[in-house]
Amino acid sequence: MVKFYRRDDGTYVLDVRGYTCPYPVIFTRKALSRIEPGGLLEVVIDNPPSCETVPDAAKSEGHDVLGVEQRGQGVWIIRVRKRGG
Repeated sequence: MVKFYRRDDGTYVLDVRGYTCPYPVIFTRKALSRIEPGGLLEVVIDNPPSCETVPDAAKSEGHDVLGVEQRGQGVWIIRVRKRGG
């Protein structure tokens, strides 16, 4: 199940663990469309190819990819700032 929420610090989190491509890209695009320009989105994934496809998709739409960081065994966080901020 996809989880999308806003933390108390204002960062949005999209948890797409358990999904393989192209779904993480699709869900990331949808999440970015729902947040304000300049907003920060953290995408939590466990599908290694998504470490490339999600940042590539975000960059192709003009968003800033701030980094891809491994968090534990087989889990990554992709940080994206929505364009226009």
